[in-house]
Amino acid sequence: MRQNLVLTRVGNNSLHPGWLGADEPRNWDLYLCPYQPIAPQPDIECVVGEVVPGPKWSGIRTVLNAWDGWREYDQIWLPDDDIRATQGAINGMFDVAGAVGLELFAPALDLASYYAHFDTMQNPSFFGRWVGFVEIMVPGFSRAALEAVLPTLDLTETGWGWGLDSVWPKLLGYENVGIIDGITVTHTRPVGEMRDEELRSRVLAESDTFMERYDCRQVHTTFGAFGSDLEPLDMTPERLLVELVKGYQHLIERDPRLLPWIVEYQGQHFTWPDYPVEGTP
Repeated sequence: MRQNLVLTRVGNNSLHPGWLGADEPRNWDLYLCPYQPIAPQPDIECVVGEVVPGPKWSGIRTVLNAWDGWREYDQIWLPDDDIRATQGAINGMFDVAGAVGLELFAPALDLASYYAHFDTMQNPSFFGRWVGFVEIMVPGFSRAALEAVLPTLDLTETGWGWGLDSVWPKLLGYENVGIIDGITVTHTRPVGEMRDEELRSRVLAESDTFMERYDCRQVHTTFGAFGSDLEPLDMTPERLLVELVKGYQHLIERDPRLLPWIVEYQGQHFTWPDYPVEGTP
């Protein structure tokens, strides 16, 4: 058994075979939770669970509640199956998260990715950021954090889980939540597409219910950042804003509306209580 676990819902078009390098060491085991029958995996070192039909988070909930093996790992990553990633990137994500002490984390999305939220995209001004939001697309957890948020999976009747990614940082006190800009993956499919409008309405209503119940919202604020040495960068909120804007200039040029959004979210940080960045006074 390795130190970390990748647990993912998969179908026949899953990109998970590309996550493994034949001759490279890895620090994680792979557990596949199919939502439809899949082909045998003779060339991949992994565990293939029983088929659990339905959306991602209903299947993840079933596995986590039925199989206690995940509790033997230090960190658990729960990516979508349309993520293009390398074994080295996944190794590095776990290494950085563990070294920095992140409880909820994700690799950044690269420039080739489809995305819904700007702060999930790579910002080259930093190696990593302490943030208020990690999307349900590719969340990673420490074992303790996943145990803490596990009951929230019972709340999603649709199984889509929209809104849980606003609840989780709130439950963790917005502490040790991070995006790792120095390690990226590619999200290969358009986001948020649903052909069933009635289902979409239910999923959105469920998200609103979650946020009302937990008195939370999407917090797209960056509270602090760290460099490639994994040490916190010493900067004022104003300087942090400047570096954020520099790093996201390519996105701002594509959609200028992003600039006032960043300023608004970071402006809230100017009066935010001191963020307890690990390793600082």
